[in-house]
Amino acid sequence: MKFIVKLLFSSVLVFLVLATTLLVLVVEDKPKLRKRPDITTEQIARGKQIFVQNDPRRLATGTIARASIEQRDLDLAVNYFVNQYIGGVAGLTIKQGRAIIESTLKLPSNPLGNYLNLTLELKQTESLPEIDHLSLGKLRIPGLIANNLSKSIYSLMLPDADWKALQAMIRNVRFINKRIIVTYKWHENLPTKLSGAFLPEQEQHRIEVYQQRLVMLTRAPKRHLSLTELTQPLFQLANERSRRGDPIGENRAVILVLTLYANRLTLNKIIPSLKSQYRPIWRTVTLNKRNDLSKHYLVSATLAAYAGTPLADAIGLYKELEDSRGGSGFSFIDMTANRVGTLMGELAVQKPSQARKIQEFMTTAQERDIIPETADLPEYLAEQAFNRLYGGLEGAAYQKMIQQIEHRIAQLPINKQ
Repeated sequence: MKFIVKLLFSSVLVFLVLATTLLVLVVEDKPKLRKRPDITTEQIARGKQIFVQNDPRRLATGTIARASIEQRDLDLAVNYFVNQYIGGVAGLTIKQGRAIIESTLKLPSNPLGNYLNLTLELKQTESLPEIDHLSLGKLRIPGLIANNLSKSIYSLMLPDADWKALQAMIRNVRFINKRIIVTYKWHENLPTKLSGAFLPEQEQHRIEVYQQRLVMLTRAPKRHLSLTELTQPLFQLANERSRRGDPIGENRAVILVLTLYANRLTLNKIIPSLKSQYRPIWRTVTLNKRNDLSKHYLVSATLAAYAGTPLADAIGLYKELEDSRGGSGFSFIDMTANRVGTLMGELAVQKPSQARKIQEFMTTAQERDIIPETADLPEYLAEQAFNRLYGGLEGAAYQKMIQQIEHRIAQLPINKQ
């Protein structure tokens, strides 16, 4: 008996020593990377241009195509996603035959160190890249172990059939100096197949629940519906379901369902297996008596709920700048809808207690509670007129108008939640 006790004690002691040693090697006092600035409207514009240039949906099934993307653009994307999903900072460097991803995550205060620094080096092969090595602080993990770990992670993220479909699509990835070239074989049904795979089954079920409720709400014999005629019953349902579930997940599902409906996009885009009886009747959804404002509001809310505020703000501003260059013109009205939509989406997923407060608020909220008066704000401003009247984005007149809009938003009841 004493032997067994000693053996258990020794095993625990060895484990603690190994764990402590591992933490000492992994955790560091200084960050490898510092915080980077938010995404700009120019970067959003470039991202859109890259997507248009490399959009494979125009290709016939079976076509072999090639996408070429510069390091600076991938570096921006890598940093954004690391920042939004784990709260860290990241950077990408592409060399001949190699790609290096570095990342820093700030840790809670502890005696061992405040930062986790990661370096992932990928090497080019005949097909998909492989991990050459992975470094966590001072701990270096060989490629053989790191590659096996990555395969386990892939299997958790994607079903085996979908992972094989993605592998079959990508034929080759080449790293050249500050650029990546991807050769792939296009299959037109792949986006639909993968979009469903990236949504966990539990989240798909949530979305279906709200879609069913939306179908019933749109049966009303009305050509136009105020956004609050939909938000009130859907958030009431979310509040009821959150008593035994996840309020943040429920809020995300409500916002996504409303965004797709207001933009007349079917849910089959993200849930291919959705039953045909879950198709709503298309009605025009309005906010402040305008259907374009409901779209601005909901798209920004979705971006904030699923990603983060910096991107939502940048996309909203980019849209207005694009319109001023030949579209409908720069609109402070649309920008206001973007801002309040972002506010709602951000509050809806901030933390569980806040998510429940937003549910209770949105259950009874009228339009005047979620968006300020906008009819008197300037819009339809061509680029030349916008620059002349407001001095561009850095002009004093523009900044004064933004302050007025922010003051109106600050007075909204939603800000008191």
